[in-house]
Amino acid sequence: MTVRLKLVYAEYESGEPPFVWLDGKRRRSEEKREAIRCIGRVSRQGRHRRGEPGLVIRLGDSLLVQTTVGLGHDGNGPQGVVFIVKGPDSAAGWETAVAERITEVLLDGRISVNREEFHSVLTWAARSRVGETKRALKTMLGGQLQAARTRRKCIDEETDGKHADPG
Repeated sequence: MTVRLKLVYAEYESGEPPFVWLDGKRRRSEEKREAIRCIGRVSRQGRHRRGEPGLVIRLGDSLLVQTTVGLGHDGNGPQGVVFIVKGPDSAAGWETAVAERITEVLLDGRISVNREEFHSVLTWAARSRVGETKRALKTMLGGQLQAARTRRKCIDEETDGKHADPG
């Protein structure tokens, strides 16, 4: 499976119609309902992680990122963007290629991109999965280790009782 850019969505502060890019092509702003449904589905059902660069939500093989880092519109300050990537867990080092693809799409929407800052957001988003995996592993092993300690304690107590000096 390859990593694929599913959606890029931006609402402009100026009140212009939103920028919508979905399934490989730019859409008319009237088609934003489909994009909002896609964002809503991932947001409702996914696992959230907030941080300084923005918000990351994972649902299955989808990764939704919401950020303003490294983005601007018409030189009038920060610009918020939401994008969804499908299949990021299937490839290592996917951030660079996806960052370039998103940059191309955003430039089409007249959104300026600081490539270095924006790439750091994707790197942070990719690492969010690593942290999640470590927590899950710790939780899983923590339960097993606690059970092993309890069994060991019971065995030690039984052994101590049998070898105690009857005197």
